[in-house]
Amino acid sequence: MKIRRLVLAGAAISVIAACSTIREFHDTHPDFGSTLPPYERIQFAAQFATDAERVHCEAAGGTVERAGRAGWEHCVQTYPDAGKSCHDGDDCLGDCRAPEGIETPGPDTPMEGMCQAQDISFGCYTTVEGGKVARSICVD
Repeated sequence: MKIRRLVLAGAAISVIAACSTIREFHDTHPDFGSTLPPYERIQFAAQFATDAERVHCEAAGGTVERAGRAGWEHCVQTYPDAGKSCHDGDDCLGDCRAPEGIETPGPDTPMEGMCQAQDISFGCYTTVEGGKVARSICVD
């Protein structure tokens, strides 16, 4: 019985030490080893950006633009993986979409997509999931 307690105590100590090591790694490598620049979604609290929100958006490489039917201001940023080939939304920070400017085939047709360019969801586009055309949608 005493050996079992020692083994369990040793296992608990190992798990705690491993978690501490992982936490330290992520504290010193917030990009998790990615070669892509960091991305932070910036949203405004109201219809129009405050001066501080505008500065924050532009400091992150975004532009303040009016979008959608309501005309609210949004911080529009380019995703670091924009234009990368994809087969599924899990491959991208945004959506995996059918390339623009081509005639999109019907649902379930095999297709390689491209990672969404900007973090604004307005407009018409077709998503790719599981390497196949999923759905077309227009958002305003």
